[in-house]
Amino acid sequence: MTLLTNGIIFQLSKEDQNRVQNICKPVQLFAGQVLCKPVHHETPKIYFLTGACVALLVKNKARNTLAVGLVGSEGGIGLGSVLDSHSENLHFLVQTSGTAWMAESADFALLLHQRPGMLWGISQYLWQLTEHIAAISASVQFEDVTTRLARWLALSAERAQIQQLRLTHEHLAKMLGVRRVSITLAAGELKERGLIAYQRGVLNILDSAGLQQTVSSEPEKHARFI
Repeated sequence: MTLLTNGIIFQLSKEDQNRVQNICKPVQLFAGQVLCKPVHHETPKIYFLTGACVALLVKNKARNTLAVGLVGSEGGIGLGSVLDSHSENLHFLVQTSGTAWMAESADFALLLHQRPGMLWGISQYLWQLTEHIAAISASVQFEDVTTRLARWLALSAERAQIQQLRLTHEHLAKMLGVRRVSITLAAGELKERGLIAYQRGVLNILDSAGLQQTVSSEPEKHARFI
């Protein structure tokens, strides 16, 4: 995939697209890979995703995890480093293998100083990401595990633009911050409805509209409790 398949880069002017292209190189990201992990001998990197999907995770002191977002080709990872902002609580885990374009944070920061108009597009994306994280976080409070699983699977298929996902029950349990048995029960319910099928870590979306309906109907279902 080309750099222009990234949503952030696509909305830039042609000149700015070319400037970003000049400081980026294509890379392959693999499921389970951790990005932007602070390492003393490595300089910060930015990843504009074009095929890979990256989960945004928070961890507690007991190393329990919870996914609060999922980024695909609409966005990028590591942009906080350009703004000299580093989060010790947010972790970036590649969920779906795929392509990305990588730039040194310092190079991209210099480009933004030279082309300040690009900050408008970056700011828009970061605000959209904030709203996305807020929505995922709210689902933890107001939705049951089955609905949350349906939401994550629908989002994963949308971000990766595929209907076959390599996601184990153990991985999904880490994403939703629940026990593995809870995922097994929830996945079984979705399977009985004919929405998904799964076998040995491969999960197929059979009815995307049905998954979306499961998610969209949830706010109305719980409105009386809010």
